[in-house]
Amino acid sequence: MNRNTKLSLAMAFVALMLLRVAVGFHFFTEGTVKLRSGNFTAEYFLRSAKGPMAPMFQSMLSDEDGRVRLCLIEQPEQQGFLRFDVNPELTFALWDDFVDQAVSYYQFASRDIESQLVEQRAELAKQIQEARSKKDKAVDTESLEAERVQLERDIKRLRVQIEDAEQVLEAHQLELADWLNQNSVAIKAHFGTEDRLDGFDKDGDSRRLVARDVDSLREQVEKIRSDRQKELGQWKGAVESIWDSFEGQINGLAVGSQADMEPISLHRPFDQKTSKIKVVDRLIPWFDTIVGALLILGLFTRFASVAAAGFLISVIATQPPWIPDTVPTIYQTIELFAVIVIFATSAGRMGGLDFFFSNNSLINSNESHQDQA
Repeated sequence: MNRNTKLSLAMAFVALMLLRVAVGFHFFTEGTVKLRSGNFTAEYFLRSAKGPMAPMFQSMLSDEDGRVRLCLIEQPEQQGFLRFDVNPELTFALWDDFVDQAVSYYQFASRDIESQLVEQRAELAKQIQEARSKKDKAVDTESLEAERVQLERDIKRLRVQIEDAEQVLEAHQLELADWLNQNSVAIKAHFGTEDRLDGFDKDGDSRRLVARDVDSLREQVEKIRSDRQKELGQWKGAVESIWDSFEGQINGLAVGSQADMEPISLHRPFDQKTSKIKVVDRLIPWFDTIVGALLILGLFTRFASVAAAGFLISVIATQPPWIPDTVPTIYQTIELFAVIVIFATSAGRMGGLDFFFSNNSLINSNESHQDQA
């Protein structure tokens, strides 16, 4: 083997090792950043997915089009058109059930809890009286008095907790009904025009082709699509804030030992912990971190590179580059080719821990051949 060949092999060895470590470092940092932030979500990529696989990706979202949040009910078709009604009865039923859960969970208006608070108040009053009669300056009577006053308030609040919970429920039901009343026409119009190409009448393939292929019209389509999504996002945010306020105020009725309990969660059909998007959001940060660490260490490199390739293909599939106006995925495409090279060359054996596994296998194989001889 001449000197040039050895140099070329050494350079290839170093290049592959650096490529593996660089890709691994990128995966690892992406994963750890997501873990530290604690609020990573793949919702944006899934929601904006385009192409033939878009329905599959968007099906992972909970209430992706916001119909549940906006209390939209689909009615039978009339004259070939779908009709929608806005009816918050399901939401109100869930809220009513949440009040019942809170009453049971916290034991609102409980006589036992009231007795405990009354005893604590009496004990504090006794301590304050003794300290004042003895003029004991070591006892902070002002702090004790503040605690006694707070207990007095808690006792009064405890006695009317159930009535207060009903008032909170009624106030939020009125707020949601009011909001839906004001926006129902716009909401029904939004969903009633889904059979159009984002504002272009669905009057034949020629219109579709023009809308997609002519730059100026395509820009209009994208502007309409963007405006519709922005409006829908504002509606969903407004309704969710009412849900958040209701949940917070019901939990806020807890006093004394009740307030030390873990807040109870309101059942939200559009935001389930076991939904596909929640599972994806929990898995991806750990997936990125583990795959990145394996590639950096050169451990189980072929497995890690196949996993990384599968992930990158799924990301690229949400935004196929051959479809106009997709989010650019050029970086993911380049990285996909990089992990394919890493897989094909078994790059973990070059400056990685896989070297020792492959070396041991080689030694064991040689020993076995020697024994047979």
